[in-house]
Amino acid sequence: MAHYLRLDAVFVCTDSADSDEAFDDFTDRVFDELLKLQAIDTGIVEPDVTANVAERKMSILLGIEASTSRDAIRLFLANVRCALHAAECGTEEWPRYEPADDPLPPVRHVDFADA
Repeated sequence: MAHYLRLDAVFVCTDSADSDEAFDDFTDRVFDELLKLQAIDTGIVEPDVTANVAERKMSILLGIEASTSRDAIRLFLANVRCALHAAECGTEEWPRYEPADDPLPPVRHVDFADA
């Protein structure tokens, strides 16, 4: 079953070379990396990225083939993090999600038509 998930993120650039063009290029790199992941993993469906360049916001959308919602979220986060790292974005300040009964991270289901 495909679970369509979306993560909304705001980015802060500490590089003095930050510009709208640089952020736009970064969003393109993230999307390219998601496409590369899709090419090698049939469980990744219809990746997409939308961005508000001026506000440094990006929404990352993926369909994930998984048996459960929990598995889909876990796979979604792993693939998003992989794409961000491949696009040279550090995620060291992301919370560490260890196996536990804690609530899941802030990823939400979306109808693909709303994506």
